[in-house]
Amino acid sequence: MLLNIEQGRRKNMISLTPLIDVVFILLLFFMLTSTFSRWHQIQLQTPASSESQTPDLILVTIGSNQGELHVENQTTLISNSVEFQRLVQKYLESTLVLSAEKGITVQTIVNVMDAFKQAGVKRISFSGTQ
Repeated sequence: MLLNIEQGRRKNMISLTPLIDVVFILLLFFMLTSTFSRWHQIQLQTPASSESQTPDLILVTIGSNQGELHVENQTTLISNSVEFQRLVQKYLESTLVLSAEKGITVQTIVNVMDAFKQAGVKRISFSGTQ
């Protein structure tokens, strides 16, 4: 009987190096393309039933995504800080009712609400789109 003393052929192992390279490239891609933004919270208060007097309601219409505001036949921009502060001081004790024109983004509405809140307005309401 003849013995086969040749060594058998070695199986080739699958290399994991290319797989690890692809995973790192994907990780790097998602890290560089994702945006990290800070989330803000706006406190909204519900009207209390114990209030004896009803404050004045002032309708503020958001006219564009650039922050254009229409209040009682006046137009101002949020970016114009002098006119915006004058508007806020005039209606500081009133309840501002925000209304948005068609096509206004939610982010614009939140930015307007945040600007009013930071300027010192205590009562803000939102009525939806016209």
